[in-house]
Order: sequence, then C-alpha cells, then structure tokens
Amino acid sequence: MTTQDKLAVVGAAMLAIAVSAILYVGTLASEPAASDASARPRIFFGLQQTPPPQTKTLAELPDRVGPLAAVVPIQRGLSDNARDAAGFLLVLIVTATTLTVAHERVVSAYRASLGGWAAQLRVLLTGFAVLGLGISATALAWVVYLGYVATTARQAPFGVPAALQLGLAAFGVIVVFLLAVLAIGFAATSWRLGDALFRVRALSRYQSALPAPVIAIIGATLLYFVWQIPLVGAIALAAVIAYALGAVITARLIGGGATT
Repeated sequence: MTTQDKLAVVGAAMLAIAVSAILYVGTLASEPAASDASARPRIFFGLQQTPPPQTKTLAELPDRVGPLAAVVPIQRGLSDNARDAAGFLLVLIVTATTLTVAHERVVSAYRASLGGWAAQLRVLLTGFAVLGLGISATALAWVVYLGYVATTARQAPFGVPAALQLGLAAFGVIVVFLLAVLAIGFAATSWRLGDALFRVRALSRYQSALPAPVIAIIGATLLYFVWQIPLVGAIALAAVIAYALGAVITARLIGGGATT
C-alpha cells in the first residue's frame, strides 16, 4: 500500500468511528433510564396503568455517555440540522411534484398573478378573504355538528363515537383538498417569486437559460429561508398561504388565468 492509500484507510476508519459515536450518543439520548425502564410495564391497558411520559434533561445526558460527552453538542446540532433539511426537502418535493402532476393548473395560477402591484394586492387580499371565510365556515360547521352530536346522535343507533368519526373523516377529506389547492398555489407563487428574482439586471441574463421548474424551486428555497426568521417567518408564511389561495381562486373563479 502506498502512503496515500494508508491515509485514505485511516481517514475512513476515523470517519466510521465518528459516525458510530454520534449514532451511539443519539441512541442513549432516546432510550429511557434504567430505573424508568424497570418501572415501565411491558404490556399495559387502560389509562390508569399508563406510565407518565419520560423526560430527560440535557444535563443528564453527559453523565450517561461518559467519555463521549464532547459528542453530545455535535449530535444535537446534527439532529436539528437533519430536521431542517427534511423540511426543506419536503418543500422542494411538493413544489416539483405539483409542477409535474398539475402543470396546467400551476400555469393558470401563475398567469393569474401576473401584473403590477395592483394585481398582486388583489390576489393577496382575495386569498386573505377566502382564508378568513374558510376558517369561519369551518369553525361554525364544527360548532353545529358538535351540537348535533350532543343532542341528536345520542338517540341514533350508531351512537356518538361513530358520529364523531364520521365528522373527522369528512374534515380530513376537506383538509386533503385544501392541501392540494395550497400545493398548486404555492408552486405558482414560488415560480412567480423566482421569475421576479431573475428580472433583476444582474441575474436577467440567466433567466432564459433556466427552465421554469428550476426557477420555481429557487423561489421555494427563498421562501423556506424566509420562514426560518423569527416573527418575520410567521408573517411571511401567512402571506404565502393567502397569496397561494388568492392565485388559485383568481385563476379558477374570476378567470384571471389561462391554461395551456
């Protein structure tokens, strides 16, 4: 073996040891303590025999890992970064999948959002109006349905549990439909933001060389980064949801968009 091969082997061994240490610390962090494990029954039924939730403070973890205490901050940082990376990847997958599966509807919502600041404000206000009406209608429907369950469903043959399950199933269908509409609107919003970004003079020369899906993914990336800013991210998330709904409603009902 040459010196370069030996260095490669040593580096791979050190990397494997480091990854194993991080995984080991993560396993110890997720496992309950020995006293808690012995007190927890293997099989339990009923709320009376359910053990309380087990909590471990971060200060207890270095005592459990011993000499690997220095790895604890690294493991915690990797866990947080992996969670953020998973959320970012989910946003990209939703955007790319929606552009592929519902391309015509995304194009229609994108064209509905074209125009100056007056058109953008109209789309945003339409989204906020639809969002407010949807939340109010959902809350009112739940109040009416719970009143029906509490009064009439008690005498029905199927009883209260079946009525509640039926209501939750209907609510789940509505949520799935709303998420599909939001996915279409979010893809169009990301595309619109990416398109506006590449209209800047310094980036305008690259706009013709990039396909529309890449521009939309760049816009979705910018939105995801803005969402990570405290307070500003919450406001931006509400604005994006309203704008996405407004774009879809404008394209479908008001006739602001056109399909290809």
